[in-house]
Amino acid sequence: MPWAYFLPIIGCFALYWIISTLRLAYPPSVYLELHQKYSPIVRTRPKTVSIADPTTIPTIYGIGSNFLKSEFYTTMAPFYKDEIMNSLFTTRDPAHHKALKRPVAGKFSMTSIRTMEPLVDECSEIFVESMKDLEGQSLDLGAWLQFYAFDVIGMITFNRRFGFMEECKDILNMISSLEFGLKYAGIVGQVPYLHPWLVGNQSMMKAIGRIPFIQLPDPIRSFVEFTEECIDMYDKDEKAKETSDFLTSLRLEEKKHKNSMPYRDLINHLSNNLLAGSDTTAISLRATLYYLIKTPSSYKRLQAEIDEADRAGKLSKFVTYSESLALEYLQVVMKEAMRLHPGVSYPLERLVPEGGAEICGQKLREGTNVGINPVVVYQNREIFGDDAAQFRPERWLEADQEQLKIMERTLLTFGTGTRPCIGKNISLMEMGKFVPQILRQFDLLWASEKPDWTVHTYWFAKQSDFIVKFKTRRK
Repeated sequence: MPWAYFLPIIGCFALYWIISTLRLAYPPSVYLELHQKYSPIVRTRPKTVSIADPTTIPTIYGIGSNFLKSEFYTTMAPFYKDEIMNSLFTTRDPAHHKALKRPVAGKFSMTSIRTMEPLVDECSEIFVESMKDLEGQSLDLGAWLQFYAFDVIGMITFNRRFGFMEECKDILNMISSLEFGLKYAGIVGQVPYLHPWLVGNQSMMKAIGRIPFIQLPDPIRSFVEFTEECIDMYDKDEKAKETSDFLTSLRLEEKKHKNSMPYRDLINHLSNNLLAGSDTTAISLRATLYYLIKTPSSYKRLQAEIDEADRAGKLSKFVTYSESLALEYLQVVMKEAMRLHPGVSYPLERLVPEGGAEICGQKLREGTNVGINPVVVYQNREIFGDDAAQFRPERWLEADQEQLKIMERTLLTFGTGTRPCIGKNISLMEMGKFVPQILRQFDLLWASEKPDWTVHTYWFAKQSDFIVKFKTRRK
């Protein structure tokens, strides 16, 4: 029997391997091992290859690249009024992406984001006061950082906190529902043609929802419905609205130019803020504080930098984003933490365009699924040094200008090229303000019985078992 007859069987085994690996939630280490053992280009399943060569980033993701997003992203697309409502993140059509982005791009600029700082400060104050009340107690900082990030994105989007921090719990099961959605997308995204028969089948989901004893999380629908509720509350409120949150800004823009954004698009942009804006920032905040606690020399150096700026009167009661940018070591600490623990630890999938392409010396057919896993390229020793696996922020200060450019070009934490994360500035602003605020006021002590945290990867690399104690600093 010709060997070709065995290809479908081999393909089935490959799919079983990838889904089993993802179900166990440790794909980053597997991708690293595969590339270390074989080559910069490895086939991981039928018509799918993983790339570890950073020089291919411009080809696959750069401006002008015609490598479009794969079907993986369809599993994260929400439904609205029983129709798929692709967001800036999930749409695979460049023209649709451009049309969606045009009316809101200015709202995500750093200039616009900085006007929202008072909304963030309100949440920071609640967090600080909560930590004072819990001083000396062992607490799950990972959970608290998610509470904080969710309340911040609520304020930034609607000028409305969810109440995670005040109630110290998962409000409306938003966090657990979102995690279910990520697990679903992480696994079913490897076999996206199953999606229309699962969560992508609205008739089936509605039928299941009518069964009294079955409670199946539907995070995207929950967030869309919550967004509708917030818009309805805003539109019914006759008081003057002068806050800088997204909803207010978009509504005032409509009145100013008498050009109403379609209600569907308004729902789309605001709900997308909630879906994408808490997990990513919480993951990066956890990474920054975890690696600082585990690296006393870096912790002391950063705290000394913050104290010096504070004594010199360069820090406000609530650290501003501009003030944080002047803290050089803080900036490289955050960059290094996000390098060592990027929020997304899956390959960022794209499809080889018409005519095929040559990558890493291999000719790939049109439609081949290719992707670079940030975790893999961030461990490249030629770029980040022989100690690439170690947390060492100083590498960003020691590199010469040419090497620094190469290191910067390799970063995929917030995407790159034509499809970067539109919420990048929100996350950077939150982190830049929060970290010095906390380290100025508290000492953080590891309090877990385990030596390290636990990481589960379902698209996002979410951390748990991050147990610490807060101790107020006496200065």
